[in-house]
Amino acid sequence: MTKSGAIILIASAICLFSLIGITQAQAQAQFHVEGKVYCDFCRALFENRLSKPMPGAEVRLQCRNSTDDSVTLTVEGQTDKNGVYSLLVERDHEDEICEMILMKSSKEDCSEIPNEGHAKESARITITSNNGMAETIRHANPLFFVKKEAAPECAEVFKELELLPEEIDQA
Repeated sequence: MTKSGAIILIASAICLFSLIGITQAQAQAQFHVEGKVYCDFCRALFENRLSKPMPGAEVRLQCRNSTDDSVTLTVEGQTDKNGVYSLLVERDHEDEICEMILMKSSKEDCSEIPNEGHAKESARITITSNNGMAETIRHANPLFFVKKEAAPECAEVFKELELLPEEIDQA
């Protein structure tokens, strides 16, 4: 065998083993999905100074096949004392639609799941290593439950933020 033939053979072997390694790494990928859940005391649909972390809230990570909508992954968890959750996810879910979903509030007086306007009870999240992110931790947008009625202090919060919700008269 010539010297150039040996070099080509070695280079081909290195490429082959690299591809095998990448395939195995993707199949064995592990991710941590982290996020927080809070109670929206003002029904503002965004976090503000009166919002409180919600320990013990139940959440679910669900991934679905993007073509036939079948569920491919379900992982459930609960928030810690700071209202933060961390869920372990096995393998890459590149071609799937994954969402963090509110399941159950830990507070009876703050258990309404918002579904008006831009508010959703879920947060989409990308769980793949094929997106340029080297980190294996994925951060979901905060999720929140709302109180049945806004707290009286909310008017002051809206004034500070220079927001006037429709419920507050401007007279």
